[in-house]
Amino acid sequence: MTNRLIIIPYISDHGKIIMESQMNHMLTQRDAEFIKKDNNVECMSLEQDGLAFTGLINNEVIASAGMKRVWGNVAEGWFLGKNDVWNHPITIAKAVKQNLDHLAKTNNIKRLQTAVRADFGIGIRFAKWLGFTNEGLMKHYGFDGSDHYRMARIY
Repeated sequence: MTNRLIIIPYISDHGKIIMESQMNHMLTQRDAEFIKKDNNVECMSLEQDGLAFTGLINNEVIASAGMKRVWGNVAEGWFLGKNDVWNHPITIAKAVKQNLDHLAKTNNIKRLQTAVRADFGIGIRFAKWLGFTNEGLMKHYGFDGSDHYRMARIY
């Protein structure tokens, strides 16, 4: 086995595979359980041509990330990861950073924003490492009433 990361375009089936697996953190697992109740509709809505990608290791879906255009040059960023991302954290993190930057520049995105649970420390650190800045707390934003931070990166 080579453990080499291969990047391919995202399709909704990749999201379904990740959501049906053990997610990369107990907090994101709660989100996955909620989304499963909605028949994984959220995974299908993430598929936009040229705006998302999936990382495969040994021909297995490990993580997906991308953005959805909100309007004009503004997009909402997202990340889905299986528990297996912890076997390759640096490789996955670097691939996400490189590919999000490429997508933003290729698609003339000026603002990439995302919401990160306020109680998800590792997610906040990851977003900051990706170059996002915290723009403030959004109270009761989550499906479960959880608070989230609005984070954004300006290109």
